[in-house]
Amino acid sequence: MLALPISENQIVQLISQLDLVSLEKVRKAIVKKEAYFKRFQKAPIDEIVQDFKSEGYSSDFLADLEDGLKKSRTYTK
Repeated sequence: MLALPISENQIVQLISQLDLVSLEKVRKAIVKKEAYFKRFQKAPIDEIVQDFKSEGYSSDFLADLEDGLKKSRTYTK
């Protein structure tokens, strides 16, 4: 694999020069390779809730947050 040193601005500049068909191909390739999501790592729900609790959020909010996270697409996959 060839790696080139290229900045975000250079990438945006190159992408902005693409026609709509090519731009859609690039978008599909990014989605297919899940390039955007590879760095994301789910934190355990209890750790997320604990972080909010330590910031002083109400118990009602924390319960809603935990319930929402458990039902979210991110945590049900």
